[in-house]
Amino acid sequence: MRVVVLGSYVHAHCLTVPVLPMSGASIQATDCWHGHGGKGLNLAVGMHRLGLEVCLLLAIGKDSAGKAIHSFLATEGVNTKHVLTLGEQSGFGIGLIGADGQNVIAIYAGANSLLADVHIATLEEDVQQSDLICAQFEIRQPVILSAFHLAKRYQLTTMLNPSPWETPSPELLALTDILILNESEAACMFEFEGDGSLSVEAWCEIALELYWQGELLIITLAERGAILFQRGQAPLHVPAWSVKPVDPTGAGDAFAAGFAYALLTQGQYPQATRFANACGALLTQQRGVLDALPFLSAVEVFMQQNHWPHLV
Repeated sequence: MRVVVLGSYVHAHCLTVPVLPMSGASIQATDCWHGHGGKGLNLAVGMHRLGLEVCLLLAIGKDSAGKAIHSFLATEGVNTKHVLTLGEQSGFGIGLIGADGQNVIAIYAGANSLLADVHIATLEEDVQQSDLICAQFEIRQPVILSAFHLAKRYQLTTMLNPSPWETPSPELLALTDILILNESEAACMFEFEGDGSLSVEAWCEIALELYWQGELLIITLAERGAILFQRGQAPLHVPAWSVKPVDPTGAGDAFAAGFAYALLTQGQYPQATRFANACGALLTQQRGVLDALPFLSAVEVFMQQNHWPHLV
């Protein structure tokens, strides 16, 4: 199975802090690390480690971080044909991770913002040979729109995770088959009031078909699992695996990668979500993202050895 990933690269810098700071506060960090990141990079590497053939479109800068990630991808075995050096500065990110696992992340796009329609045109042969195309919002919406138009020309399934949050255009949503949102993104998209922590039951009672006309909407709820809203069917809650999280950063990327793999290999939305939840749970038990993205064998062992609630 082959997937096209509209990627993004961010040279990530993270600090662990006792508590997320208030505006104007200065606090001492207890740990720090830096490494390769970016939602689009995580998606591509996550899918590759699970066994999918990945065509990755990725923009990097001429800086040392760009050179380093190109070498990393080659060593990992990801095809670098569409890894493009655009501009001087690679994407750059800073994350603060609280002791309770909550986080705040800021991203500078750098080379990611330089992807354009001309780069999408070079993907046409790869799109023809693929089954799914995935995108996220660390690259510009017009570029994704061009790619999704190309995907529909060849009848590919399109999957969008609009994160970091930005309201998707109506035209882009019309071309999106599978939309993956976390709870705060869903509250923004559907303009719900409140503190962003609706119960599972409340989410299932909301008539989201009034807002969403695609094939499948997934709302991820962290330790409460995920809810599937499939056109013409009642909402389905898929519980999470019970784990003690260490760092939730990147769990959504691991989920999306796992869902893409399981959808293409198993074909059923509930089973694909169960597998995706396992990928996210595994990742949260380690610090960092890229090194923690699981291989297929690790996910299979985890699912065999851990208890998982039945669908409700």
